[in-house]
Amino acid sequence: MSGAGSSGSRQGAERGVIAEAATVYAPALPGQAPRARPAPTRSRGALAVALAGVGLVGVVGIVALAIMLRGTAPIDALEQSSSAAEVNDAGSAQDAAPVVIVASTPVVTKDPPPTKTNRATAEELDAARSKGATALATLVERYPDDPDVLRALVSAYTRDKTNYAKAMTTVRKLLVVSPEMTKDPDVKQALLIVANGPVDVAATALDIMGKEMGPRGPELLYELLSASGLGKFPKDRATRLFTDPKVKELAGPGLLVANDLRAAAGCDRKKLFARAAKEGDERALGHLKPLLATKGCSWHRQADCFACLGDRKDLRATIDAITKRLDQAGSSKQ
Repeated sequence: MSGAGSSGSRQGAERGVIAEAATVYAPALPGQAPRARPAPTRSRGALAVALAGVGLVGVVGIVALAIMLRGTAPIDALEQSSSAAEVNDAGSAQDAAPVVIVASTPVVTKDPPPTKTNRATAEELDAARSKGATALATLVERYPDDPDVLRALVSAYTRDKTNYAKAMTTVRKLLVVSPEMTKDPDVKQALLIVANGPVDVAATALDIMGKEMGPRGPELLYELLSASGLGKFPKDRATRLFTDPKVKELAGPGLLVANDLRAAAGCDRKKLFARAAKEGDERALGHLKPLLATKGCSWHRQADCFACLGDRKDLRATIDAITKRLDQAGSSKQ
């Protein structure tokens, strides 16, 4: 009974709800006022559409603002690119047009001028040498920096005492043009000849040897002093030059001790033995070895010329020291 009652109550309630809905949504009958309907609720789809519209409007606004701030430069660049493309197209069309070749006047080329050289040919030098100093002087005017021509002129001038001064002037010019000519045998011969000539030009030759030829100059002074038949003036001047600090610096210790041994008398050389043992070279040996002889003096040439040297023990030790040092120097160069 109770179950049947409950079911009946539920069915009654449902009928009441349906009746109420029918009353609310039923159309008005003729002569009756229309009934108010409840306001419809918004769906989720309508809300999404509305939000999308707002977003689209915002994007359009941002783009418009960016264009306004950026200006028209990009648009102008695009327009210029378009114009350039049109011009290139037009140029390509013009390039495709036939090319008209106009005959030109032939160009006449000239041979380049011969290259100038500062050296005389062998034929020119031989021809001038055969004609003498005047022809060589003319050739020097054409080739002022040619050491071969200058050297030939030095030799030509040295053959005549009246041209000694010109010879020394030419030597100075030659040494400037070609410093290695200090070791040339023709230059050496000219200097030694003029140094033993008239006093005025001899002084010039000696000064050139002492101060203008580097280390080679003092060597020539030493050779000059070692030669026989040397006049008093060149001997005195060359000896004085060896006391000049600049000349001594150029000469070096080996040449200086050799020159001192040359200038010293036989027994006076003994005090130079220690120095010669340390600094001497072949030139020093040339003054020491003759002292080994124990005969050669007096009328029968059997007496000892250097008895003051005794048994020559110190002399032999000096010679041995120099020889050993020179041998070691030679071995180190190999």
